[in-house]
Amino acid sequence: MARAAGVSIAVVSYALNGRPGVSAATRDRVLRIADEHGWRPNAAARSLRTSAQAVGLALVRGDTATTHPAAFMALLGGIQDRLASRGLALVLQAVDDHETAAHLYRSWWAERRFDALLVTDVRVNDPRVEALRSARIPSLVVGHPGAARGLASVHVDEEEAYGRVGRFLAGQGHRRVGVVTGPADLDMSIRRTAALRAALEQEGAAAVVVTTGASQEEGASATRQLLVDADPVSAIMFDTDLSATTALDVARRLRREVPWDLSVVAGTDSASCRLATPSVTTLPSPVAELGEAAAQGLLDMLDGERGIERVVSVGPLTVRGTTAPWGR
Repeated sequence: MARAAGVSIAVVSYALNGRPGVSAATRDRVLRIADEHGWRPNAAARSLRTSAQAVGLALVRGDTATTHPAAFMALLGGIQDRLASRGLALVLQAVDDHETAAHLYRSWWAERRFDALLVTDVRVNDPRVEALRSARIPSLVVGHPGAARGLASVHVDEEEAYGRVGRFLAGQGHRRVGVVTGPADLDMSIRRTAALRAALEQEGAAAVVVTTGASQEEGASATRQLLVDADPVSAIMFDTDLSATTALDVARRLRREVPWDLSVVAGTDSASCRLATPSVTTLPSPVAELGEAAAQGLLDMLDGERGIERVVSVGPLTVRGTTAPWGR
């Protein structure tokens, strides 16, 4: 085929595999000759050097995959459903830390094991993002474009949603609002906390932020800290449904009646929020939609689209039994 097209074997390989470095005219010529010769890729031969037709994701222990498995499974379900429509698989490998994940991504790409790579739970100065950027590896970040630093990105517009929560709580008369959030270097925690704080301050209220490792135990400890303080909060916004439902028990033990002594809002919804007593006021959880959008972004990137930055909106706040006007 290389002789027939008048190019090198490497150019033929690049053209057939859709890799960059080949002009459109040359690629069309090679593909036409391949079709004339009835050429088809040999799957067994390809598998000797790569597990193409797949997207790779290195899971860092301690990130959402382990702290909030239900939400993460919904995200993966959305990703895999959309990838499967194009015959692509999502392959996962657990690692101990973000530096190890960055090294793994470099190794995967050097061996051409995957068509593209995926990053979740982006941190400040994330080594995974830097590794993917510096090596020009096809990849997509499930996170804000600012954290993706030029890589393709898809994120939930939590800044807008948390701003709405801030205005809602301030409108109910709360002037000192607790915020129990994830790790201090988690980019999405920083952005949504900043949005909530700004909205509260615009209404003359204040935010008291407590960062945690996102476990239920740490969420319970943070709740207790906010309620036994010399100047306790009258409302608490939690990143997750798990922390919010745990807080109800902490409040009961401290003899605080929800919602009259304390209002509670969760940043994600779940059956536990709906079945709790009282049921928890929540933001909706467009996790599956985020997964589908991320997968579509990957497919569009593999089709040649550049500059992918997409946003999944958050629906209206679902007001239930854990929020009430503050009149004290």
